[in-house]
Amino acid sequence: MNLERVAAPVAGRLPEQGEVDRRSVAVKARRRPRYGQWLTAVLALAAFAALVRSQATNPNLDWAVTGQYLFHPMILDGIKITLLLSVLSMLISIVMAFVVALMTQSQNKVASLIGRAYVWFFRGVPMLVQVLLWFNMAVLFPRILGQDTNTLISGFTAGLCALSLAESGYMAEIIRGGILSVPPGQTDAAVSIGLTRPQALRRIVLPQTIRVIIPPTGNQFIGLLKASALVSVIGGSDLLTKTQLIYGQNFKILPLLAVATIWYLALVSIASVGQHFLERHFSASAGHRKAAGSRGRRTRKATS
Repeated sequence: MNLERVAAPVAGRLPEQGEVDRRSVAVKARRRPRYGQWLTAVLALAAFAALVRSQATNPNLDWAVTGQYLFHPMILDGIKITLLLSVLSMLISIVMAFVVALMTQSQNKVASLIGRAYVWFFRGVPMLVQVLLWFNMAVLFPRILGQDTNTLISGFTAGLCALSLAESGYMAEIIRGGILSVPPGQTDAAVSIGLTRPQALRRIVLPQTIRVIIPPTGNQFIGLLKASALVSVIGGSDLLTKTQLIYGQNFKILPLLAVATIWYLALVSIASVGQHFLERHFSASAGHRKAAGSRGRRTRKATS
């Protein structure tokens, strides 16, 4: 059977009638309509709209009361305490976690064992249990530093200690993972050019670990912001505590819990936006350093 050949177009010659200029034929792929995904999306939106409508018209929620107490002075005071408790706990936990992470990486077996035992204990005990333990510390130590323990450790102080210690156990593992992400050869190279190990850690290792530990640290802060509500069981004066005090007087439980929910969502959203810009800043800085290093290597090769 004879096969007809289609002559390929030659440069400088127009294709004759019947010939096909394959270079001018653009293949356009068309995606098949995904009716199943569209149907699922429509059903999900319809269900969400029905849920919102049912709760918006639910008389048991009493949205008028929610709007009335949304910016109540007691609620705003509780938000300040929540933010203060979360920020201070995070800062304290980072400092403690850095020390513990160095202990776990130490060549001293005793220091390494203490660091690992610290992480094991404070990650293993539930945060609520730690809050209650600190609040009842007077049972074990009636006086601390010559002062009455109940006077020294208030609800806010007990919550701060519990949240800081519990969070430091998680942050220690995050910082340890960031340190391990830097090849040990870089530390050895820094020591070989005359730097001490603390200097190598500060100048070589830590700048590289920041980019690694920023995303999980942001997630931990968001979790800590929500976990601060646990201090309400000891009257920590946080947002949930103030909410409970108000609905304990007017018995509007659901409308006041809606107030707390709205504010927690707002705080977490703001923290998430801040985390996004912080991650982008460090990613851009790392990209600039990498580009500068590549240009420097090309320059050295060209000069050599």
